[in-house]
Amino acid sequence: MNIEEAREYCLSLKNVTECFPFDDVSLVFKVEGKMFLLLPLDAVEPCVSLKCSTDYVEDLRERYTAVEGAWHFNKKYWNTIYLDRDMPDSEIKHWIHHSYREVIAKLPKKIREAYENESPKIIRLVETDSTNNYLREQSAKARLPEGSLVIADFQTAGKGQVGNSWESEAGKNLMFSILLYPDFLPANRQFLISQIASLSVKETLEKYTDSVTVKWPNDIYWKDRKICGMLIENDLSGQYLYCSVVGIGLNINQEIFRSDAPNPVSLTQITGKTYDREDVLACFLRIFFNYYFLLLQEKEEEIRAAYMAALYHGDGYYFYIDENGSFEARIHAIEPTGHLILQLRDGERRRYAFKEVTTVVPR
Repeated sequence: MNIEEAREYCLSLKNVTECFPFDDVSLVFKVEGKMFLLLPLDAVEPCVSLKCSTDYVEDLRERYTAVEGAWHFNKKYWNTIYLDRDMPDSEIKHWIHHSYREVIAKLPKKIREAYENESPKIIRLVETDSTNNYLREQSAKARLPEGSLVIADFQTAGKGQVGNSWESEAGKNLMFSILLYPDFLPANRQFLISQIASLSVKETLEKYTDSVTVKWPNDIYWKDRKICGMLIENDLSGQYLYCSVVGIGLNINQEIFRSDAPNPVSLTQITGKTYDREDVLACFLRIFFNYYFLLLQEKEEEIRAAYMAALYHGDGYYFYIDENGSFEARIHAIEPTGHLILQLRDGERRRYAFKEVTTVVPR
């Protein structure tokens, strides 16, 4: 990122102004008259100084050579980010926006209200046909901020991959959808969204139980039983993603499943306990956005390695079924596109897209 790109991004934010209050080389950006970023035009190495929550300020300095405590500012709250070092442009934009939001959060309530559409929306519904459908409909009416969330107590037409249905008793489980704008991600790597969502559910459930795995592409299993399904819908803009809606159905407190689904299970059935769904959701969101930050940091191989290690039937030969019948194979690889590569005992390798092969699950 160069200084002109940084300037353009700042000015794209609502009600941002620029000025030179100190001298003729220190360009300051303000919202509602409060400074959130300084861009020194005479710096030998291009950089910006910006506000940062104390939750992240030290961690960023440890993680990146691009981040240092801001000179002439309170280093407890301000960082300097060097634009040409090791922080990706997409993440630099994230922390610029974060600084902008930090300033807005300190403004009087009446002024803050004018910026509410800049913060993620949390929409709670008693009932809807599908949280994915509802979120997409609302987003089509007016652009919602990234991270916006729709949560429903009951879905009348919950969906899974390629039209699969999802059973969930009203008020017992977690059914929600998250809106993302991963416009930094090429379309041929969109499977990374599925991978971080799957890993986030797995790691959330591991706070409460063990034996949790990811069944390719994104079902979550406890032993040989399905505890979570998801539907991820991506919209493209040219060769990049524009918008992703991540829909998740996670069985929490349901005690009896009445549909003909072959192997459902809930957290309550596993442990004999009941759980606060809001606590589980909060845990998931923390983990999910940590993984999303890894995407912003371009740490894709770290995500792929974690996904491979989490796979159901990832450690040996098992039975699968494709259009030609049953066969025994092991998982050889998952391509960046999401295709599954299976290797038979004789060394033959077969490549599958979603729904082209089925894992045989013990009943």
